[in-house]
This record gives sequence, C-alpha cells and structure tokens, in this order.
Amino acid sequence: MPCCKRKHKLNSLPAGCKARIRGFCSEPKLRGRLCALGLTPGTVVEVCSPCSFRVKDCLLTLGDDIARKLECEPLENEQNLKSTETAGTL
Repeated sequence: MPCCKRKHKLNSLPAGCKARIRGFCSEPKLRGRLCALGLTPGTVVEVCSPCSFRVKDCLLTLGDDIARKLECEPLENEQNLKSTETAGTL
C-alpha cells in the first residue's frame, strides 16, 4: 500500500510505511521522553506493526495513545511500489 504525501498521526499508518516525524504534542514531560527515545522532528520512522516502530537501529513499542500524538509525513516506499508493479505483471 503506497503512502501519500499528507500529514498523519503515527498510529494511523500501515505496516511497512516509512514516515518523517514532523511534530508532537505540547506536553513537556512526554515530549522529553519521546526525544530521549530518538523520536525528534525530522527523524524517519518505519512502521513494523500497529504499535512497533523502527527508529534508526532500534525497535520501539509505543502505546496507541502516544503514537497518535506524533504528527508525521509518510514517505514514498519505493520497495512497496516495486513489489506491487512486479505482482501486477505476473
């Protein structure tokens, strides 16, 4: 499933999609915790499952309530697009 170039909440993206973090909630305590985990604006995240995310070389598990506070911009996933094109030619 190719991702589109709109802003979304991290919890709404499908598995396999990559996205760039654009912003998050204004709660200072939570913002500090997310930054400590490497979830800073500009960071690319890959969705592994509904609550698991790959950030750099780490796999993080976030609750749905926290993931919905992260605003992100989905990136085109070239690998998914290539596999979809190949499947269509069979």
